[in-house]
Amino acid sequence: MISRMHSITGHRERGLTMMELLVTVVILSLLMAGLSQLVVTNSQNASATGALARIADTGRTAVQLLAADIRRAGYLGGNIDTLGNTDTIGGSQGLPAYVINCVADTTDWARMINQPIVGIDAPDDASPIPYDCIAAQWLRGDVLTLRYAPTPAVEVGGMIATRPYLRATMIDGRVFLGSEANAAENTIDDPSARDYSLTAHTYFVAPTGRTCQGREIPALFRMAISDTGLPESQELLAGVENLALRYLVGNRYYDADDVPLASNGRWPRVEAVEITVLVRAECPETGFDSNRTFQLADVEYTPVDSDFRRQVFTTTTQLRN
Repeated sequence: MISRMHSITGHRERGLTMMELLVTVVILSLLMAGLSQLVVTNSQNASATGALARIADTGRTAVQLLAADIRRAGYLGGNIDTLGNTDTIGGSQGLPAYVINCVADTTDWARMINQPIVGIDAPDDASPIPYDCIAAQWLRGDVLTLRYAPTPAVEVGGMIATRPYLRATMIDGRVFLGSEANAAENTIDDPSARDYSLTAHTYFVAPTGRTCQGREIPALFRMAISDTGLPESQELLAGVENLALRYLVGNRYYDADDVPLASNGRWPRVEAVEITVLVRAECPETGFDSNRTFQLADVEYTPVDSDFRRQVFTTTTQLRN
């Protein structure tokens, strides 16, 4: 009886056979492979979700920023009557000759309030944009320039000597540098006169000089008036790849090159601007491939690289002035 029990016990303590070990290893390997693939998939999904969220945030911010600035275009500190005839504005600096350009080494661009809004279409070929101060940076897309006098008013003691300012009433105006604020030629004998800092912004798409996985990152830039009165470049939103704009004049939308000019050769009063922004992820995405062509206003744009996620954002905003 004892011998039989020992025999049974010995039989039950027998180890796994080689075949059973092999089967176990195969099953565990399959499970680990499945888990690894699941981890990779979840990581890719999380990366894609994050990229889409950043694209959406950038796109919304871009159109909101442009729309808010467009609504200010042409506001000259309440100087309503001279808005339609800004040649009546004098002062020690006055207004430069009307020209759709931006020269980097003069204050002309900053003082051209006779151009409250003006656009330039992207060239059809590979030629540089015909706007001198951004030609070296510009990458692609349309260009928009806006000018206005932001509120609140400024005090003479807070003015920067080399920056241009506007002294305005409802019917009169003077343009001068901060160092010239007290000059007789800039005086307006009206207690309602207020002093305003001038704002000029030119929006465009340009390279940032940074890369991700060896690929150039584009961004929305703008030229702004520096403390010297000259234009300076400012990076705003990385990931903006293209910009398209159309202008409502007389109940019809036009591209910048087709806007009907006034009798004096200047842009007419613009009623609204249609803004279209294309935003892409800053980095390419492994396994993502899209050869989509995007409709940006009346322009079709097909990116040369297909491994970036992209999205179009569009809005229309009216001008207040």
